[in-house]
Amino acid sequence: MIAIVANGGAGGLMFPARRKKGLVAAVEVGYEILKQGGSALDAVVEATVVLEDTPIFNAGFGSSPNIDGEVEMDASIMTSERECGAVAAIKNIKNPIRVARLVMEKTDHIILGGEGAYNFARKMGFPKFNCLTREKKRLLKLALAKVRKGRPNRYFPRLGKLLPLYDLHTVGVVAIDRKGRIAVTNSTGGINAKLPGRIGDTPVFGAGLYAGRYGGVTATGHGEEIIRLCMSKVCLDMMRRLPCQQAVDKTLSYAKRNRAECGLIGIDRQGRIGVGTNSKGMSWAAIRNHRLLTFSGTAPNF
Repeated sequence: MIAIVANGGAGGLMFPARRKKGLVAAVEVGYEILKQGGSALDAVVEATVVLEDTPIFNAGFGSSPNIDGEVEMDASIMTSERECGAVAAIKNIKNPIRVARLVMEKTDHIILGGEGAYNFARKMGFPKFNCLTREKKRLLKLALAKVRKGRPNRYFPRLGKLLPLYDLHTVGVVAIDRKGRIAVTNSTGGINAKLPGRIGDTPVFGAGLYAGRYGGVTATGHGEEIIRLCMSKVCLDMMRRLPCQQAVDKTLSYAKRNRAECGLIGIDRQGRIGVGTNSKGMSWAAIRNHRLLTFSGTAPNF
């Protein structure tokens, strides 16, 4: 059983046609690797690269800037063998997920951050690249205008005058290959108009993503709350006794009780897919048994 699922971010509902096109392209690239007998690791990385290269998503090229107008990105990767690597607050690199993979494969560390992550990427041959688009500059201007008007922020009540939340987008991919190996990725530019140096749930293993013998899960949404609840690990632990979709549903109910707005995608060791969100919607795409599925909102029955 091979399968792959990708999300375009909780709350990400604008420009649905562009989102669908990007997500379908991503899962098709990943599924082709799986069909040819390739690894889940290669599949999720290449699918994530497609999403990072598609400016409609808040990852890689097109990431949201901080209040200084700079793009700081997080990305992470993990396998069912518990190999993992991540970068946090990295700047000027088009595909942070490729750097996260090299952290996992080439270093003795798990997470590199900031200038150190950038320097490592440059030493590994990655060119400098400006990930800020004209559209994200416009959104930053709008967000800062809200700050000047003193509008409150329900996600950051103590920082409402500094951090107007504009979206919750984080892209993620989960895949299982012919050998039953599972890999997961996460990549994000974080919250628009965030404070410089802010790191969300994406590079926090057990929160933004997790993989193990029972499956793999990746989360998107309000990062601070996802971290507090260790969302992905909670969901994966439920897969020990529940199919993936049921585990996702129960985890989202738990999140809602704790006022955490988020979405989850996952695959269990039987290749069953789970997708869901307690936000206003979440774009996603999946391929299982050669069948393409796309949706925006809560998940259908797989």
